[in-house]
Amino acid sequence: MKLQESAQYLRCCSKLELEAFNLYETFSKKINQPENCFILGFGYDSLKCAKIIQGILDYIDMPETEKTNPRKNFLELTSSVSAFTKKVSKINNVDNEVASEILKELVTLEDQLTEAYTEYVESNSIKIISDEFSKLQVNFEKFKKLFETFTEQKQKHKETIIEITCYFETRETERLRHAAPVVKYRNPDSWVLESTLHSFATQSANQNATP
Repeated sequence: MKLQESAQYLRCCSKLELEAFNLYETFSKKINQPENCFILGFGYDSLKCAKIIQGILDYIDMPETEKTNPRKNFLELTSSVSAFTKKVSKINNVDNEVASEILKELVTLEDQLTEAYTEYVESNSIKIISDEFSKLQVNFEKFKKLFETFTEQKQKHKETIIEITCYFETRETERLRHAAPVVKYRNPDSWVLESTLHSFATQSANQNATP
């Protein structure tokens, strides 16, 4: 049962990373170079994490059962990312202001991924899974380092996203400074930014980790 719970936590991480990839890929198509290259690169990092985790799950060959269905918080988190991706895909004009708002949501997403991996590294789950790899001469420290690398990657993503956000906000400030003194036009797509991702701040994925 402990092994099933540990595998399910990883399965949830993999699904979340795949949704993160879809979000990054969708957003990258809405903005210009070179910013879109960074965004797409982050997406492929998430895809790589998902594939590595899936490789681990394939090795331990632990089927998903009714008793190991996705936990509520993880399920809501993943669904929220998917819903936000659909909203972003419907935006026709991603100007500086809209791009900044979306980037802020991506910062929150990276925070939640960092939190999920940090909690996993600090839980007993990682030891349970790593024991399954002992026959491959993969010790606990090496296995743990893999997920610590995932955590470091998310932190670097966050830092770069914040830099890109500042760039877009600076451009918007300059645009407004040189704009004629008229009533500011409101983007008709602005309703799209009513994001469900704000719930990430209170809906922690790490509550799903095995203690």
